[in-house]
Amino acid sequence: MPESKYIRCEEVVEHLLTFLDGEAEESRRKLIAQHLEECRSCCSRVDFELALRHKVQETATRKPTVRLKQKIRQLIDEF
Repeated sequence: MPESKYIRCEEVVEHLLTFLDGEAEESRRKLIAQHLEECRSCCSRVDFELALRHKVQETATRKPTVRLKQKIRQLIDEF
């Protein structure tokens, strides 16, 4: 897993969410993008994060099942 000459894996991980949200500074965005072209490990982290985001969005658009509603009601009642 070669590291970029300009930014380390630890820095990519630290700023990954900001990068994926499109909120990273332009200079940092370029460094991260370059690093991701070279580093399979960090690229895998991006793939995982994007898949997770997709799954969360997909789940958020579904209506809860009757069973889930019952379980939530039970937990509220127990609280």
